[in-house]
Amino acid sequence: MKKGFTLGLIGALLLGTIGLSPDRSDAAQTNVLSGIGYTASVAADSGYPDSGGTELTDGAYAAPYLADAAWQGRFNQTSYSFTANLGSAQSIQDFRANFYKYTGAAVQTPTSVQFQYSTDNVAYSTACSLTQQGAGVDIAAVPYACSAASPVNAQYVRLVVGSAASTWSFLDEWEVLSAEAEDTLRLSGTFLQPDLGDVWTNSQWTSEFDDMEDAGMDHLILQWSANSKHNTAVYPSTLSGYAQNTTRDVVGKSLEMGDAYGMDIYMGLQLNEDWFVNYTNDPSWLNDEEDLAIELAEDLWEQYGDHDSFAGWYLSFEVDNWNLPSSTEWQRVADFYDGVATALHTLTPGLPIMISPFYNVSGGLSTSGWQTMWEYILSRADIDIFALQDGVGAAHAVTADLDDWFAATRAAIDNASPSTELWSDVETFNMDAKPMDIKMLVADMDAVAPYVDAYTSFSFNHYMSPQQVNPLYYATYLNYLANGAVESVAPSAPSSLTAAASGSMTVNLSWTASTDAIGVAGYRIYRNNELVYTSYTSATSFSDEQLTPSTTYAYKVMAFDAAGNESAFSSAVSATTGSGTTYSNILSSGKSYVSTLAPSSTYPDTGSAELTNGAFGTTSYSDAAWSGFNTGSPFSFTIDLGSSQTIREVTADFLQVKSVYIFLPSSVTFAVSNDNLSFTTAGTVSKPAVSSSDQTKTYRLTGLSGIAGRYVKVTVAPLSSAWTFVDELQVKN
Repeated sequence: MKKGFTLGLIGALLLGTIGLSPDRSDAAQTNVLSGIGYTASVAADSGYPDSGGTELTDGAYAAPYLADAAWQGRFNQTSYSFTANLGSAQSIQDFRANFYKYTGAAVQTPTSVQFQYSTDNVAYSTACSLTQQGAGVDIAAVPYACSAASPVNAQYVRLVVGSAASTWSFLDEWEVLSAEAEDTLRLSGTFLQPDLGDVWTNSQWTSEFDDMEDAGMDHLILQWSANSKHNTAVYPSTLSGYAQNTTRDVVGKSLEMGDAYGMDIYMGLQLNEDWFVNYTNDPSWLNDEEDLAIELAEDLWEQYGDHDSFAGWYLSFEVDNWNLPSSTEWQRVADFYDGVATALHTLTPGLPIMISPFYNVSGGLSTSGWQTMWEYILSRADIDIFALQDGVGAAHAVTADLDDWFAATRAAIDNASPSTELWSDVETFNMDAKPMDIKMLVADMDAVAPYVDAYTSFSFNHYMSPQQVNPLYYATYLNYLANGAVESVAPSAPSSLTAAASGSMTVNLSWTASTDAIGVAGYRIYRNNELVYTSYTSATSFSDEQLTPSTTYAYKVMAFDAAGNESAFSSAVSATTGSGTTYSNILSSGKSYVSTLAPSSTYPDTGSAELTNGAFGTTSYSDAAWSGFNTGSPFSFTIDLGSSQTIREVTADFLQVKSVYIFLPSSVTFAVSNDNLSFTTAGTVSKPAVSSSDQTKTYRLTGLSGIAGRYVKVTVAPLSSAWTFVDELQVKN
C-alpha cells in the first residue's frame, strides 16, 4: 500500500485547506514513478543531499523538520528540474510533489512548479502547473498537486521548479499517477494448488505475496489440504491413516503469509479424483466423503484456527452441467453440501463456505436446466460463495457464452439463496496450458460484470505470476490496472524469415526478432496457412519436425505480446523435405503385444489385437479402431516380433480431437530388447507441430541404424490428464 504524507498536525490541516486527502490511495490509480530513477539538472547541496539518488521516488515522506534526511535542499537556485524515464508509454493525469516551508531558516516554497511530459525525451509539454503554495502556514510540508485536463500518454516526465533567489528550496516526494480508471476490473484473488506452493522457497513465497499485493489481491484459496483417494495431506494431519506428502506444511505456510500480508486464506478440504468417476452415483462413497470433510475441517481448525487469515472453507468437488441430470442427483449433492456446511458453520460460525462449479456449453443441461438445478440445490444447502468457473481457458465456453450462463446462475441465487455471493472464477490459462492474453482475460471479466460480486482466478499463481511464467503477462496486467485499458499497440512484424529443409522430415526456420511497446511474448508459426505452433518465448528459430518426405511446405510467422496484440505476418517462404527411404516390410503385422494399462471400456482394444492389425482409425473418435486411455501418467506397449529383427523404422498413430479432450501425446519413446528385460532406447519423438483441427498423426523414427531386437516397447507420455487415443503400432525394415 502507498504511504501517506507524514506531516504532523499542521501539515494535515494544510492538506484539508487545499482539498487534498491525506489518504491518497486510489484503487484505480497507481504511482507510475514509484521506485524509478531520475536525473537532476542541479545537484542537491552537500548538506542536504539526495542520498542514493532515489529519495524523490522511494515512498518515504519527510517530516516537517530540517533534520529529516529525506529532504534534499538547494540554495539560490532560481530554476532546476528532474527528469525520469517511466520505461514505457503510460497514461497519466495527476501530479504531486512535496516541498518544505520554514521561513526562519530561509526555506521557501517554489514560486512556480511545472509538471511536464514527453514521448521522446526531446519535446516536452506542460500537463499542469502551479504558482506559489503555502500562504499562511510555516514549518510545514506543502504539497503541490494538480491534474492534466485529460489523460496524457508519455514515457518521460519532468518536474520544473522555480524558486526565489537567496532562499533554500527543500523537496521530498515526486509522484506521477496513472489516469483514473474507475471501471477497471481487478482479480481479487487466486486458487493455489499445494504442489506448487510446496516447491517454493521462503523467499519465493514472499515474492509471490508481494506480487499479489501489488496487483490488488486480497485472498488466496488453497485448493485442497488432503487427498482422500491416496490418504495424503499437505500438512501434518492427525487423521488416522493419513501421511503428509509435501516437504513443507503448505497449510501453515499459506496462513502464515496471509497473516503477514493481511490476506484472507480460504482452506480447501479434500480432493478425490474419484469424484470425476462417481459423482453422486455412489451415495455410500459420497457419505464417506462428507464424514471425512467434517473430520478434516475439525483437524485443520484445531491446528490452525488461531490464524487471523483463516477466512473460510472451500469444497473442492466440482459440480457440472453434465453429470447431475435429475433431481435424484441434485438431492444427493445438496445432502452432501448441507451436511458439510452445517458442521462447518457450527465449528466456525461466520466463516463462509465456497464452491466452484463449472459448465460445458457443448452438452449437458442448458442454461435453463442449470438454473433449475442450482435453485434446487441452493434452497437445500447453505452455501455462502458460488465461484463459477468461466470455462473459457478450458474451452468449455467462449466469451460470448458467459452472459447467458452467469445470468442463469445469478437468477438461481436470487431466487433460492439471495445471501449467497456469486464470484467469477476467471480462467487465466489457454488450451496450451499457457497464460491467457490479458485482452481476453479482461473481456471475460467484463462479460460477467453485471452479475458477479467479485473475481477470483485459476490461477494467478500458476499462469500469471512472474515467478511461474513470462513476466510480460504480469507487467501487462499491471499496466492495465494502472491505465484502465489493455495496451493496444501491436508488435512489429518478424523479418528476414528463412526456411531450410534438413533430411526428409524437418524444416528449420529462423527470423529477425520483432519489437513491442512492453515486450514480445512469443511467435505463432503458420504452415500452409494453418497455425501449427505457438512459441511462448523470445526465440527466433523453430524446427518443424515429423513432416512428410518429398513435400513442399510454405511458412509465415507473426509476433504477439502478452496483451494479445498480434503483428502483421512476415513474408512467406517455403522449403521441400527430402525424399527419405520407404520401408515396406511391416515386422509387427499381426504380432501380439502387452500393455501396462488397460484402455477404457468405452474405447477398448477389442481382442487385444487392434494395434497391429493394419486397420488405421479415422478422425472420428467413435471409430472402433481406436483404443482410448484416460490418464495423465505414462503407459507402454511391448510388441513381440517372435524373433530378433533388424529394425529401420518404428511408428505409432494417434488421434487429436481437442473439443472432447483427446490430445496427442507429449512424447513417445521407442526401445528395443532381445530378452524383454533390458531395453535400449532407439529414440524419442516429441509432440509435433500440428493445427488444432481433428486429425490423426503418426509419430515416426526412421532411418535407424544398428537397431535390432525381438521386443519393441512403445512408451506414451500423455500431454495431460485427459484422453490419449492410439491405433496402429508398426515396426518396419
